[in-house]
Amino acid sequence: MGAVKVDTEKQARAYEVKYALNDAAGVKALLRDRHRIGERRYKGDTAASDILIDLHSAIYNAGLTDRQAEAIAWVYGRDLTQAKAAEIMGIAQKNVSEAIDRAAEAIAAVFARWEYGEVSVEYADAEEIEEEAV
Repeated sequence: MGAVKVDTEKQARAYEVKYALNDAAGVKALLRDRHRIGERRYKGDTAASDILIDLHSAIYNAGLTDRQAEAIAWVYGRDLTQAKAAEIMGIAQKNVSEAIDRAAEAIAAVFARWEYGEVSVEYADAEEIEEEAV
């Protein structure tokens, strides 16, 4: 006969995401996940607050153009697609993409000047998130 493995620790499992903030890809990942990180603040995760405060400071200090700041706000702040943001802004989607790329590079440069490396955020697994929502 066969044996069945039961994952008795499934509910306690979590996963960790690392964001390398000294490069544009890491900054984009952090911007993409900032709403989820913001939710962690309400569960007692003070490090999540620190990460978001540092992100906002880096955005402020990056010297973004109005177009770059607007593209970041629509795509990452309001969770719109680049195409929808482009429609609202009255420009081509390609221009939104380029503005975001340049903005992410400028923000990463600020984190590099601050000698930031990686930050980590721990998330609960998908089932646990669903159970908490109920």
